[in-house]
Amino acid sequence: MKRIHSYSFITILAALVLFSCEKNELRLTIYDLPTDKAYARFFFLSPGTPSVMIKVNDVKLNGSNTAGSGGLFPSIINQPDYAAVTPNAAMKLSLPNIGTLNDSVIIFTGNIGLAAGKFYAVTLADTGVDRTLFANETSLSPVPDSGFFYIRFINAMAKSPSLSLIRIDSASAAVVTRDTIVKNLDFKAASNFIKLPISGTNANVRYRMATSTGINVGTVQTPPATASLNQRSITYYAGGFSNGTGIYVPTLSTAIYNQ
Repeated sequence: MKRIHSYSFITILAALVLFSCEKNELRLTIYDLPTDKAYARFFFLSPGTPSVMIKVNDVKLNGSNTAGSGGLFPSIINQPDYAAVTPNAAMKLSLPNIGTLNDSVIIFTGNIGLAAGKFYAVTLADTGVDRTLFANETSLSPVPDSGFFYIRFINAMAKSPSLSLIRIDSASAAVVTRDTIVKNLDFKAASNFIKLPISGTNANVRYRMATSTGINVGTVQTPPATASLNQRSITYYAGGFSNGTGIYVPTLSTAIYNQ
């Protein structure tokens, strides 16, 4: 009985070792992505636009419809989630017939040139017949050093002068240091990723939009908590219209994670 028990134990141990090796291998390759797909993160900033369907080669991509004003797909803001799409495919945004997947109103149709193996921020901007969908490539490597994060801005503020993005570092009520970190950002353009520290006075940084002539517009945003920023890359979007009111008021989005 002892020998049988010993052999059983050895068999079980060998099975566990094999299972562990397989599990480790799967964990090591979990982030390997297909090279024949493009990867997109959609952010919709078209004031007054209701929920829309995203279709690639006429196949619906988003499970639930995505808000045309402030909608994000994939929808989790603080995780770097992307949708895998066919490269150089026909892209369509539409309003559905109620209760169906049929198109009622076409908001956009066209090819925005997404290439295989690359990551993109895809943005819907403007309103009415001037709605436009555009893509900005997102470079996801290398990651910043520990204690730093990368930040960039995308200008989706239609019919507006180019933007300067102002960093306001207010360590105390008595000391306010202002530093322009992006200048002359045109509509549909994205800034480079800017490396910033996450410690010290930078914990109190706020971002404010200003026109190229120095006039403040829109809302103020602050970075997320320090711990969640470490070695991450994030994007802020400018939306609305510089002189807009109501639903057209200029806005600066919350931080959306790219990496």
